Amino acid sequence: MAPPMTTAQARVADPILTTVARGYTNGRHAHESLFPVVPANARAGKVIEFRAEHFADVNSDRAPGENRQKVEFGYKGEPFELTQHALDGKVPREYLEEAAAVPRIDVGMVAVRKTAALVSLRIEIEAAEKATSVASYDAGHTAALAANARWDAADNQDPAAKVEEMKETISQAVGIDPNVLVCGHAVVRQLKRHPKVIDQVKYTRGLQDAPNDMLVTNEMLATYFGVERFVDADVRKGDVGAFEYVWGKNVILAFSDVSPMASMGSPSFGYTYRLRNYPIAEPPHYDRDCESWLYPYTSEDTPVIAGKSAGYLLRTVVD
Repeated sequence: MAPPMTTAQARVADPILTTVARGYTNGRHAHESLFPVVPANARAGKVIEFRAEHFADVNSDRAPGENRQKVEFGYKGEPFELTQHALDGKVPREYLEEAAAVPRIDVGMVAVRKTAALVSLRIEIEAAEKATSVASYDAGHTAALAANARWDAADNQDPAAKVEEMKETISQAVGIDPNVLVCGHAVVRQLKRHPKVIDQVKYTRGLQDAPNDMLVTNEMLATYFGVERFVDADVRKGDVGAFEYVWGKNVILAFSDVSPMASMGSPSFGYTYRLRNYPIAEPPHYDRDCESWLYPYTSEDTPVIAGKSAGYLLRTVVD
């Protein structure tokens, strides 16, 4: 039987694996682009929401002797409760180079990363469910394309023109331009072969004479749509042979504060509230029943809608 970790070994493993847990990101996931992570000090509370006035310019002029103006950053809206995600990464004893050896830190890193990937997918699914729900938006901030208006229906459909209409709706509602465009991967696949997209970007590659041989990148699509960040939401769920796209055939345009200084008090379409100092990776322990080392991984977070006016949902974008 593999010996238990010593106290000293556990002290080494715990902070190293927790650092791995907190540093994990999945570049294919879209939720942190629409729901940037901000720390929460409690497991439950009120969502800090924003009306249009929280996005607008405020006159800060003050004459001598006059009262100073007061500004409020958001208001307490619907209640939220953080969801705890807790999994144990299992490393069978047989996977170790020596059956009797205490697992090395690199083995634990693999276990933590794989476990973090599963938790991240769960959060991604929850975020997608909220972002693709009509109830998450103000009236007039959602639309469904008819069959003959979809971006794969005919060459004369103009995706950029439609996104400009969506931008104007958001700008008029909150006084700031949206900066993030999230497209389900089924939509992106069509965009990268759309004649209007190719015609627009081919001159930037010097391939005017061979547009069918060029590669339309996500960076080009960001330029084409005039947004700071274009996100290809290429995440799937389900079983082998029956996978489905988590973000469906939708397009979400939003203002999202993804700056390093973002906080609950910064106006944004949404946030992922995460309990401060999480996720954590606890010291591994040996389970005799399954003859494996277990690496406990715990995170407490939930995506929330903070500014319904700062987003726009376009549905049934392609067939």
